[in-house]
Amino acid sequence: MSLLKEAWPASRLVNALAGGVQGSARQRLRSNWTQRLRATVDKPAFAELWKDIERICNDVREAPWPELPLSLFRQFANTGERKPYEDVYFERRGRLVAIVLAAVADPVPRKMKEVESGLLDICSEYTWALPAHVNEEDTVTPPWQQVDLFASETAQMLVEILLLLGEKLADHVVVQVHKEVEHRVLEPVFWQPHHYDWETAEHNWSAVCASGCGIAALLLAKDDFSKAVAIERMLGALDCFLAGYREDGGCPEGVGYWVYGFGYFIYFADMLREFTEGAVDILNSEKVRQIAAFAERVHLSDGIFANYSDSSETERLPSGLISHVNYLQGRPSTLPFRVPGLLEDPCRRWAHVLRNLVWTNPLVYGCGEAEIDYLPQLGWLMCRSLSSSHHGSGGQQDHSDAILAFSAKGGHNNEPHNHNDLGHFILHGGGENLLCDLGAGLYTKAYFSPGRESIINISSSGHSVPIINGTTQQSGAKARAVVLDVAMDEQEGAQKVTSFKLDLTSAYAVDELAVFTRSFAWSVLEGNEGARLTVTDHFEFETSSMNVKPWDVEELLISRIQPNTGAGFVEWKGTNAVVRLNYDAGALRQRLEAVKHIDHDGVPFVFYMTSLQLDSNRWNGSASVDCNLFFTIHQSSC
Repeated sequence: MSLLKEAWPASRLVNALAGGVQGSARQRLRSNWTQRLRATVDKPAFAELWKDIERICNDVREAPWPELPLSLFRQFANTGERKPYEDVYFERRGRLVAIVLAAVADPVPRKMKEVESGLLDICSEYTWALPAHVNEEDTVTPPWQQVDLFASETAQMLVEILLLLGEKLADHVVVQVHKEVEHRVLEPVFWQPHHYDWETAEHNWSAVCASGCGIAALLLAKDDFSKAVAIERMLGALDCFLAGYREDGGCPEGVGYWVYGFGYFIYFADMLREFTEGAVDILNSEKVRQIAAFAERVHLSDGIFANYSDSSETERLPSGLISHVNYLQGRPSTLPFRVPGLLEDPCRRWAHVLRNLVWTNPLVYGCGEAEIDYLPQLGWLMCRSLSSSHHGSGGQQDHSDAILAFSAKGGHNNEPHNHNDLGHFILHGGGENLLCDLGAGLYTKAYFSPGRESIINISSSGHSVPIINGTTQQSGAKARAVVLDVAMDEQEGAQKVTSFKLDLTSAYAVDELAVFTRSFAWSVLEGNEGARLTVTDHFEFETSSMNVKPWDVEELLISRIQPNTGAGFVEWKGTNAVVRLNYDAGALRQRLEAVKHIDHDGVPFVFYMTSLQLDSNRWNGSASVDCNLFFTIHQSSC
């Protein structure tokens, strides 16, 4: 599909870019961005962001910029570790972001000198691409012309800095920035074009790279025709990005990569609209509107998300992006309002931070209602219920409300940033995922190499799904959850029940396994004082000569909370809510394991794996068995 590229070929784009509109767009953007940025300096909502900026600016004045020697660059090739180089790389970007924003707010000569020095420092780097994305054995394209996510981001950052401050910077600095962006990005992508894999990728790479390269071309290319040719090519990449989404707007990479990919798509679309005075609007489609709603659909409550794939449950969504998306949709956001600090983003992304300052609008944030969201093509279900709690003593009763939520996942095991997690589920209460998804692990060479299934974040053994005959889920598109039934808020007696049934047989390469289905049933307790989830796993095993082959199933449940256990029950007590599991102790043997691990940022933590074991001996050799897990969730009493 080439909807954007076909709608806007270079021959049509060149007309939209002509007539002096770009000069007025530059002046308008520079003026609007500068005015809005300065207006945030004294606003309480932006206080933490400006504190971060001030803190980093002080670091710049007190300590030299950390260096990126070639020896550090090659550490990834030698050891597979990404973090040592990337920590320094992103600190350097964060320094430039901070000193530039401080200079826009208060353009005194001393701050301009700091900006000039920072720009030249970035221009002197060996390559703007990360070592994990560079092939040094490529005899055609040298490392400094291998354009990845971060080379694209760097180019976008530099040209937008020149848009804001170029008239106040020394001529030789501006010339050097132009030269490096041209040589490192525009030349290999557009003028002496190489084919990059990201141009046909159906995930975040195509959007981020096309946005960075496209904005760089829009702001630096010398003539309208060159700009039009460049933009046409990037629209082709964005067509591939959009093709990675289905009609429900679901992002298989998770909410963190929705922010990354769709966020940069929005940034490019807005810049293109500005530079054509509204003539080119690539956001006006139903599919884009569906994609725009994704973050709210997977939001459970209080800024906590259903975080399948390589996303965090506590993703800090850019307030500028959310404001802009909801302004375009003409309705308030249901997400909590908060402007993220600069230091909260490990990558210190200029595009997010700038637009947090110039786009954030608290008025587009509102309150959300408890509701059900189902993404049929993606296979994700999110159920939210408003729970009321009455507690107190001495005749005085306190009343409090909290969201209780449940989410479950279908899909397949060959998704971008894939985890082998078909049938996995999350239980959430009072702003906390009590049964959780571990999210992304520490990115290393091994994390994206063959055999990655052994990493606990990726393996089904790190998710709330069973191990069957000692076998975890297999990778690949053939491992697929088939939705057998989904029914939302159906009346069953006095209760409304949401049910979700998946056939997960193909997820397990187990010869003896004939059928495995997992069914979920979610309902609200009487008086809205809690909710109930019943999980029923149905297994059928092959027989041989009238005898059933021995089998065993180990049900896994994953949480960051150490549970209390007893005969026939497990209880996870969070800050504001409690989950209790009741099960048949005569059929299931319970075991608890504390697992030491490190998170995506390399920080150590412990999670708890509850195992419930059933085997054929306890079922008299039956070839068919149902395993029932009965969960209740309610607010804590204290």
